Amino acid sequence: MRVLVAGADGGIGSVCIESIRASGGQAYGVDINSTDITVPGGAEKAVDQAQAELGALDGVVHAIGMSGRRLGDGPVTDCTDEAWAEVHRVNHESVFRLLRAALPKLLPGGSVVIVGSALATSLDRDFRTAAYASAKGALIPLVRSAAYDAAPRGVRVNLVAAGLVDTPMARRALESPNITTRMAELMPLGGTACSPQEVADVVAWLLSPAAGRTTGAVIPVDGGWHLR
Repeated sequence: MRVLVAGADGGIGSVCIESIRASGGQAYGVDINSTDITVPGGAEKAVDQAQAELGALDGVVHAIGMSGRRLGDGPVTDCTDEAWAEVHRVNHESVFRLLRAALPKLLPGGSVVIVGSALATSLDRDFRTAAYASAKGALIPLVRSAAYDAAPRGVRVNLVAAGLVDTPMARRALESPNITTRMAELMPLGGTACSPQEVADVVAWLLSPAAGRTTGAVIPVDGGWHLR
């Protein structure tokens, strides 16, 4: 399997690359420091680079994400214009750009996996981020639309809705005493943050032929967050 992974500079994306290579596949990673898919033309460039490096594309993983807290993301009444625009550009628009660029280039039988968030559908008093939640929420109909369009070619598109994952982006939350004491409530299956590997394992399954009849799905990897 030959896979383009967007978001290779740490966190879930880098672990996905390791997992793909460990299973005998090939992975070509891009990030904001190499090829920025969040800007016009960046996704097309990344797809072309991956094709040139790997020879062809069987899969694509989008694992880019950003928190808008530092820009003023928060409740709707407090969220700043800057946070709204930037969070949607990175977390939503970049997925659209990558899907548009990659879907025509994927070989029949190919697979796309988008890493989303449990906050798309499950709100919480300690995670009131209107821009982030709505940007991740908008990925669900986008993935379903792409899955429908790509199905005649045998190409699958799915979304992994991750809960609180132990990554640098989640450091603020994971270091909050209030959230730490609520972990069993937030994620009742285990009461701890998910590891990047746990998310990468589900991504690997969705990339594989074992998930050959699964498309347009939202798969939670959140320790039960969505059950609340």
